[in-house]
Amino acid sequence: MNRFDGNDNYGKPKMEYVNKINNMSDEELFEETKSKIWLSAYANNNPRSDYHWHVDACYEVWNVRNEGEGYKKAFNEVMKGILK
Repeated sequence: MNRFDGNDNYGKPKMEYVNKINNMSDEELFEETKSKIWLSAYANNNPRSDYHWHVDACYEVWNVRNEGEGYKKAFNEVMKGILK
């Protein structure tokens, strides 16, 4: 069973989001990853938030593309903004 099987909180198949980010350019995925990292942190009080698995999906796509370097760069950029 794939960890992205099933539906999100709005009833849409999770694989729709996974396919969407798989088809993004590196630049688009970078911006998407930064956004989802921030939103996941913001939704920390809601363990069922879709943003948490969105971040997991972004992480997995980056691991396939460049061994996670894009994810690390996005994470560090978000952290710089938070720690200002």
